[in-house]
This record gives sequence, structure tokens and C-alpha cells, in this order.
Amino acid sequence: MAAEMLTMKAMQTLEIPLSFFWLEIFLDASLTALITIFTMRFMLKTKRFIAREDLSNESLLLRTAIIAFTVATVLALVLPLLKLSSSGVTTLIACGLSFSLLTTLLIHYLLLKGGTIGQLNHRSLIEKVLALRGFLLLTYLASLSLFLLLLLNIYQQEHKTHIAEAIAQEQQQLKLIRNGLHEHISKAASDTRMLALQDNLQYLLKGEIDAASRLARDYLSLATIKPAYEQIRYIDAKGIEVIRVDQSSLGPVVTPPDAMQDKHQRYYFADSFKLSAGQVYVSKMDLNIENGRIELPFKPIVRIATPVFDQQGNKQGIVIINLNSTALFTQLKREASSIAGELMLLNENGYWLFGREREAAWAFMFPRYEDRTIDKYYPGVWSRIKANQQGFFPSNYGYFIFDTISTDLTKVINSKPMEVSHWPKWKLISLASSEDFYASYRNLLPPLVMFFILTSTITGIGTLLYFRIQRKHLTAQQEIQHLAHYDQLTGLYNRNLFLEVLELQLAQARRSKAPLALIYMDLDHFKPINDQYGHQAGDYVLQQVAGRMREILRETDTIARLGGDEFAAILPSHGTRRQLSIIAQRVIDSMGQPIIFNDQVITVGISIGIAIHFKGQPLEALLHEADLAMYEAKRSKINSFKYADELEIIS
Repeated sequence: MAAEMLTMKAMQTLEIPLSFFWLEIFLDASLTALITIFTMRFMLKTKRFIAREDLSNESLLLRTAIIAFTVATVLALVLPLLKLSSSGVTTLIACGLSFSLLTTLLIHYLLLKGGTIGQLNHRSLIEKVLALRGFLLLTYLASLSLFLLLLLNIYQQEHKTHIAEAIAQEQQQLKLIRNGLHEHISKAASDTRMLALQDNLQYLLKGEIDAASRLARDYLSLATIKPAYEQIRYIDAKGIEVIRVDQSSLGPVVTPPDAMQDKHQRYYFADSFKLSAGQVYVSKMDLNIENGRIELPFKPIVRIATPVFDQQGNKQGIVIINLNSTALFTQLKREASSIAGELMLLNENGYWLFGREREAAWAFMFPRYEDRTIDKYYPGVWSRIKANQQGFFPSNYGYFIFDTISTDLTKVINSKPMEVSHWPKWKLISLASSEDFYASYRNLLPPLVMFFILTSTITGIGTLLYFRIQRKHLTAQQEIQHLAHYDQLTGLYNRNLFLEVLELQLAQARRSKAPLALIYMDLDHFKPINDQYGHQAGDYVLQQVAGRMREILRETDTIARLGGDEFAAILPSHGTRRQLSIIAQRVIDSMGQPIIFNDQVITVGISIGIAIHFKGQPLEALLHEADLAMYEAKRSKINSFKYADELEIIS
């Protein structure tokens, strides 16, 4: 503990620059390891510690140094992650205690006599492999710490540069989004001016009879081509809708005359009617209102209008396009995937138009939610955003990166200058947290890639070596077990494993008082098959017999080949005697099916003896009774089965 505290204090006096903090950690860990070696050497000489018998003093001291260096390095790396200052007394004491506790436990557990993994010479091979793996794991952690130091060093050097690059990239993305939204409005403004100059509109103003229907068809065509145009209207000088086309679920439709509304009190009519010829009005973005109520579901609308004049220059009304901002918002959602932070669109007063849909969007449309501006959630932020066209600044909430979407179309559509500016402005904002930037930072930094490559290489080599050792060992064990317990021809249990399982099943049956049946089976006329068709045919028949038994018996039943053409099966919880008879008959019927080998038809029979275990019956007696029943079945009739208790009744 004292060594760790002294070395940390000594490193602070060196005043190593922050960019070389990795050097401070390396020196601190090295000095701590050196002091730990001298301490361990003193303890060994004074017999206060006793090393393991399989370790020399040099090996013990080397491993002690590795443990001390690793623990000191890990503790030094944890400090900046926890944002703790290494100069504080409390931190020094905590690090000293942690170092003492961890190193003492690891040294005692791994290196000293009496530890739980000591006495390697008296342990099995698997235990030795596991102990070696534990030591290699510590070596891996030490190497990983060194790579982490490299990563942190590069992070310290590149952090500020990356943040600046990430913000610049975020600003570029916002600029692209701003230009896209501005283009949508510009195209709608151009279409509005085009509609104001239509011949059919002039014919309507002159009073031609069918001009209204022709004009309505023109509006329908435009609305069909551009479904984002929620409404296209011609409103006369009194504010009464004359021609109106609405989008519906079936496409654009012309509103009948009796459904036309009076819009002279709506702000957008009054503002746009004041304009001169060629001037275009862009409204603020709000929710569409029909018959005095907000339309549901919400339809965010931007209205673009221009005044209409007859050929004598008299103002006759306005042409207005309701641009459904849902399409704009859909574009925003697509673009949001390329933004690191949270994308938001705010109006001139700091209300959300896009983003925060559940808590604050469109709050200005509802009097009881008028306080839900950005200042409510992020106090002091809006004044800084509103005062500038674009920029960024850090805050307690993250990085605010913003741009301004201006709807001033004077230069775009060559509109006449306005005496009073009425172009609304919206703020496009990305709120990015440090974690948002770190995600891309980790993917971009070349040293991080190198870290993973080196780490994967080191761990891969170690894991591969260990895996090969374990695989060879386990494979050999499995092969030995399989040869000792399974029949190589059929894959069934052999006699040895069958007897072990039977003994276990009998013990379980005695405890649970559950029924247990033993079936002995012997093939009829099997020897002539070998003599007539050869041993390959005989082996094939045995394999087919084993397969048919598996299909008939349950997964919980145990099937074995006892040798030659003899088979046996253990049936726990077999049910009634009648059910046992059905199973036996199914086995007999299955064996009666011909077997095709090399286009030759081979038939085989089977004799079955059944013994039902009763309380107190020993293993040998059960085996003997099943065997006697099988031979009785074979003697009396081919392809039959006998119960052992029937033999007793007969006798």
C-alpha cells in the first residue's frame, strides 16, 4: 500500500505533460513492481512466505513483478475512466488499499504454498491446464493494459481534433438538409407564380362559363403530379374560395361549391393579398385548420401564395398552395440517419416543429402548452441559437450544432423586394452528446483498429494453442469412452454400459417405486444370412434391426447390443402389461418387414423375452429371467414373445 502511494506521489512531482500520461503510468507501475519484488524477496528470506514447491525463487519473483505491474497499470487506467484526480489524498489511499488487496490475493492464490491452486504435482492434467490458463489470462490482461495505454495516449492527442472534425461534418449535413428543404419551398413558390398567370384563370376572371371547370382540371393535374400539394386554391378578393382541390386517400379531388369556405379572416389571406404583382408570400409552418378546428391527424402546412391580377391590373384575389410538410418531415427522418445527434426543427419562437413529437411538438398551437419551448428544456440555449445564422457551442446538455433555414425567395424566383419582410425562418438543430461523437471516433481512429488487430492476434494465438491442447485431450477421452461403452457397428450401448445403466435404473425404480421392464431379443435364423449372403449382409441386417428398434422404442428407453445377434432394452415406466405386449408385437412386426441388400431380399425373425422387475429382485435375477423367457419364446415359436412370470406359472 505504502509503495503504491509513494510512487504515485513521486510521479506527480515529475510534472509529466498530460499528453504523455502513458509514460507516467508506465513508470509508476514499473517502480511499484520493483518495490514489490524487493518486498517479496525479503519475505522469502525471513521465511514469512513459503513458495510453491514447483517454483524457483527467480520464477516466483518474476511472476510477482508481472502481477504487481498489471494491478498497478489497471488501477492507473481506472482513475481517468472514473474521472478521479490522482492528486487527491483520498484517491491515493483508495488506490493503495486496492493495490495491496489485489496483489496480496493474487500472489497468495497463484504463487504461495497453501493456496487453493498450489501443489500442482498432485493435480490432474485438466487441473494443471486450467491453472496454466489462469496464469496466461493474467499475462493477457497485462498485454491488454499496454494496448489500452496506447489507445488512451492517441485518444488524448486526437480527441480535440476529432471533435472539431465531427462538428464540421455535422454542420455540412445540416447544410445539405437546409438546402433540400429550401428547394422544396422554392419549387412550390415557382408553381404558385405560374398558377397566378394561367390563361384559364384569366378566362375565369372574365366570366367565361366553362373556365372554372378547366381551371379545376389544371389544379387536379398539378396535384396529381405533386402529391405534397395538400391544397391548391384560388381565393377571390373577398376571401371566398372559388376553386379548391384537396388531396384525399383516393387522390386529388375538386371541392364542390357548397363546401367552399370563407378565409378572409385567416392571417395568410390578409398578408398575401397585400402583396404586389409577382411577389410571393410564405407563411409560417403550422397545423391545418378546417372549419375552425385543427385537422386530425395533424397536417403540418406551409402556405405559399401570390396575388392574382386581371388584364387591367386590378387585384382579384390570391392563388395559394398548401404544402404538406409531412413530406418534408419524411425527408428529415431519412436525413436524420446521417446525423450523429438528435435532429430538431424549431420555428422563430423556439417551438418544435420536428422532433420531440410526444412532449413538445406543435405546442404553440395549443394555449395550455405555450410554455413548451426549447428554453424550458434547455435554459439559456435559445438566445445563443437565435442570435446567429449558424454555428455550434458546447453545453451541459451536449453540443448544439445549428443552421438557419430561410424562406426568403427573393433571389431564387426573382421576386420583387418586399417593403416588409415576412419570410419565416426555422432553426435546424443537431444536439449531439459526447457519446454520439465517440461512436464515430472509435470507428475512425487508426490506432483503435490496430488495437483490435493486435488484441485479436494475441488472444487468437493463445486461445488456439489452448484449444488444440484441450481438443486433443477431450477427443482422446471421448474416443476411449465411446470404444468402451458403445457398439461400433450399430451405435447402440454395449453390454458393459448397458449393465451400468440397468443398475442405475433399478436403483431409481426402487426409490420411486416406478415399474421397470427388461426385454431380451434374439434374431431368428441369423446365422444362415452370414453363410448365404456374407458378413457384410449380416452387418447390414444388424444395423437395420437397430434402426427399427430405435423407431419403435421411446427416447427414454435404453437399447443395447449385447453381442452377436442379441439385443436388450430397458423400459422404465412402461405402462400396463397390455402396452408391453403391444410394443413387443410392434418389434416383431417390424422385423418381419423384408430387408433389401444389394437387390436381394433378406428376411429375419426375432424372439423376445420380457421380465418385469418386482420389489427386492436383484439385477442378476432380472437378467436371468429375461434370458429364460427369450429362449422359451425361441423354442416354442419363431417371431414370438414370452413373459418371465408366465414361465413360473407354467412350471
